[in-house]
Amino acid sequence: MSDRSTLLRNILSNLQSTNVTLSELFTFVVVHNQFNGPNDTIFQDIVNNTRVLLSSLYHNPATAPSTVAWTQELTRMHYSNVVSQLTRVSHGWHFGATQADPSQIQDFQLDDMAAHLEQSAPDLWALVLDLLGGWTQGTQAKAGPAAPDSGIRDERTPFWEDPEDDEYWGGDDVLDTGAGGQPLDKPADTDRRRKRRSVTGIFLHSCGAPEKLVKVLSRMGISIGLSSVHRAVKSLAAHGADDAESLAQTLLVSYAFDNLDFQLPSGIPTVEKSADGLIHITTGTLLHLEHGVKKDDLRCSKILWERSESNPLASDPRPYNPRATMLHLFSLHPEPEVPEGGLSRRGKFRAWFLVRTLIRHGPARFAYFRTHFRDPASIESIPITKLQQQPLRAMDISLSTISGNMEALTGLYAQGGVGNPHEDPSRPNEAVVDLSEYVTLIHGDLGSYEKVLSVLRRRKQERSPHDRLQSVVFVMGLFHLKMASADAIWRVLVSPEGARVDNTSFMKLVGQLRPDASSRLTSNAKFRDRHDLISHVVALLLLDAWRVEVKKRWGYATLEAWAETKPSVADVQEVAECIAREYIEGDGHDIYATSSTGQRDKVKENTLRTLNYLLLYEELSYAMNAGDIGRVETLFPIWIQIFRAVGKHKYANHMLRFMHALYFVYPDELRYAIRYNILVNPTGKPHAFRAIDWIVELLNLYIKVIYGGEGSNFTKNRVLLESILVLIYRSSHANFERNFKIPGLSSKHAEKDMRATFQHILDEYIKKYRPNEYVAGRGASYTIPDQVVKGAEVLRAEWAAARRGETAAQDDDGGDVGAMDNEVAEGPELTADDISAEGVI
Repeated sequence: MSDRSTLLRNILSNLQSTNVTLSELFTFVVVHNQFNGPNDTIFQDIVNNTRVLLSSLYHNPATAPSTVAWTQELTRMHYSNVVSQLTRVSHGWHFGATQADPSQIQDFQLDDMAAHLEQSAPDLWALVLDLLGGWTQGTQAKAGPAAPDSGIRDERTPFWEDPEDDEYWGGDDVLDTGAGGQPLDKPADTDRRRKRRSVTGIFLHSCGAPEKLVKVLSRMGISIGLSSVHRAVKSLAAHGADDAESLAQTLLVSYAFDNLDFQLPSGIPTVEKSADGLIHITTGTLLHLEHGVKKDDLRCSKILWERSESNPLASDPRPYNPRATMLHLFSLHPEPEVPEGGLSRRGKFRAWFLVRTLIRHGPARFAYFRTHFRDPASIESIPITKLQQQPLRAMDISLSTISGNMEALTGLYAQGGVGNPHEDPSRPNEAVVDLSEYVTLIHGDLGSYEKVLSVLRRRKQERSPHDRLQSVVFVMGLFHLKMASADAIWRVLVSPEGARVDNTSFMKLVGQLRPDASSRLTSNAKFRDRHDLISHVVALLLLDAWRVEVKKRWGYATLEAWAETKPSVADVQEVAECIAREYIEGDGHDIYATSSTGQRDKVKENTLRTLNYLLLYEELSYAMNAGDIGRVETLFPIWIQIFRAVGKHKYANHMLRFMHALYFVYPDELRYAIRYNILVNPTGKPHAFRAIDWIVELLNLYIKVIYGGEGSNFTKNRVLLESILVLIYRSSHANFERNFKIPGLSSKHAEKDMRATFQHILDEYIKKYRPNEYVAGRGASYTIPDQVVKGAEVLRAEWAAARRGETAAQDDDGGDVGAMDNEVAEGPELTADDISAEGVI
């Protein structure tokens, strides 16, 4: 042991024996200013070796925790004071929004602020630079342009690892320079920082951010540059195409497509091309088949051809028979036996709907019953499974022609990597999955159905399954059926001239709800208008029916007075069942047969029939949202009859043809796959099922309105390229809203509380005209026809004529051509409001 060590040990031993601690000695010298003169070696040694002392405390395991904690606390206090000093008015960087000076904007220079901050708080400035990347100020000049790459970069390289990102690596960013424009030595960025900038750039692009803003944020180091964003979009689109092909080649997908029309900003017209800017393209998406559907379930192409009425050599032909199909629909889901005085399945739904209306729109006290009433019993429900889908790239194809639809189908299969691998027998394409033995479910609107059906008929003489398009199984869209149902109600209750005269008519009530828009709603109502008005008018009439029946039973003049008595659940249910039987046409006895002509109340009869039509629509809407495919099918025969009666023959024939193929042509496994995937659940939540054609319309809204760009950036090429990315863009928005805690951003229409409005109309208008009260001999200017019976008569007459061998002028679908002149196959152009009628966007 050295003499120095012996000396130190003796000193420590003496200190210990005299009970003197090192902390006492240290504070005695440093704090109490003892032995701290210029010639005192102890103090001078402490000054010269402060870092050694602190480092020793930091590296010793016993003292490290307290040393780190003390250092952190001291650092926080120090930099807090520094920041507080920098934010004082005396530094000249304050900006008061209410006392803004133009010179503060005109003369602002970021370099001046950086130099001032570095001079005023150099330690804080150095800390910020270290936290931003561990860079140290140097004199390295910016690198010159890189040598050109002789190779071709793979478009599928992850966009945050872009080797050609000269804007990112070449030093355009403000963070690449120090104060006054001095360059900084910068090591390679980490993957995390690359991804953060890249994701921000994609988010800004999807928001339609101006290019100048993207450039500014790029220079600030928040986003990648413009050219990098464009390369990233191409990379994402390439990956999306790969994902679509991988999903499609499992064959466990359905295809959905639709037309998308939009107007581009007008350009300069030329001889070769006009400048109207109207563009027609085709959009599509792939939807994974759920609920246990297997690949072999779709291996039935040969069976369908042997059953096809288009096959002249069919071994088991199943020709279209509308009468047999209609009879099958009536017996498809047999009605349970109804006890005496009980309600049918439809009547039970209406009783439930009555209670729901009372809870939602009646006095607030009835909200108590919400937990006591369950949803109506389902007939056949689709299990809840969250939708898996992959949008396809939009195609520069118009669906207005038969050839356009043919080209669109070919394009869908090409993007999916399926079709005929032996199209060129000399060079088979092994990358294409053979569809010859399989079928694919194709979803489209009525216009596409008609054109695809024409294609199939024209190609029936072809020899190969591919040339005959034998793999195509067309599935009807239920969202367009729902829109057709709303239009049919308008044709019954609004369009006839006399239907708008009576004070209790549907349009008179609409006039109370929308007093400034009743004329527009008569002739040009959008689907969203119709959907909302049907719900509101039915609520008004049902609330009045509640009031009338409660007054009849217990004498209460208002529902509020009845609510004050806290009626039992049994009482509420009993009244609801009574209203379902006696205030709505379709369940219970025929009240028309019990009254002589002089005693009939035609106003109440019109109300009974109006409620029947409106509740048929509400039941269809509920069944679709609940995923109750059985209930949807029970409504088909009624709506088919209504459609035939009001002139919507194409929809009626389309429904009959679809159901004929579903139950008479398709094998059981294919029928299951169609029925259980005709409605999908985008959120995986109860009562959130949506029709496939609604999904495509929603994608069209994203492509056209939300993510398509604005102004000069809204181009056909951009729409075609980025249509495959709409769900990625949507996820990007959701992630930013969640990560940055941005609340309240939604495209969903908030459900308005209509209680006060309904109560005002009930008190001031409906009570005056008493639509639900029986008044003997009361007349009406217009009698609402029974279109269900009329439609049945039309069908029976057609079937009788067919049995007699009579033929009428018919179109390819078997419908009367003359009666179809006023029917538009593809329906009106949908708006964001129309689509959001189904719920969240």
